Amino acid sequence: MRITRPIRGMLAALSLSAALVLATAAPANAVITVTLTPTAGTIGTRVDVLAANCDQDATGDVEGTDVSFKLPKNDNHALGDFTVTEKMEPATYTVAVTCGPDTASAKFTVTAGTGASTGGGSTASQAATAVLWSGAALVVAAAVGLWMLRRRDGAAA
Repeated sequence: MRITRPIRGMLAALSLSAALVLATAAPANAVITVTLTPTAGTIGTRVDVLAANCDQDATGDVEGTDVSFKLPKNDNHALGDFTVTEKMEPATYTVAVTCGPDTASAKFTVTAGTGASTGGGSTASQAATAVLWSGAALVVAAAVGLWMLRRRDGAAA
């Protein structure tokens, strides 16, 4: 079976766009995630903070409060904790962790009374989002290029 010129061009463009996406993608271990245990608690609750894939000492803070803490490096992660203070009103707070140039966060809810704590939760860093959008842009650019190439070949015939 003979492959026509437009199909060869489309295959080449798809191969090139796939190579570009793979070349610009960050390694899977570069995405920093923050996990809180527990994700809710009352005043006096100790909250353990894990910054996965953070291979250096990190710092953290509970936004909107004066609570800040350190997360020393532990293998390929950084570990730390903070305690819910009396100044923290019942509400949901963002716990932000900075590891080098990256920042990731997770939500913690301060509850009133004495309720049971819940499990962990996490979010990805902004670097992962940038890599995903860059890959999507490359795929769209390749599709537009293929469309223009096919249109040009059709006009010449």
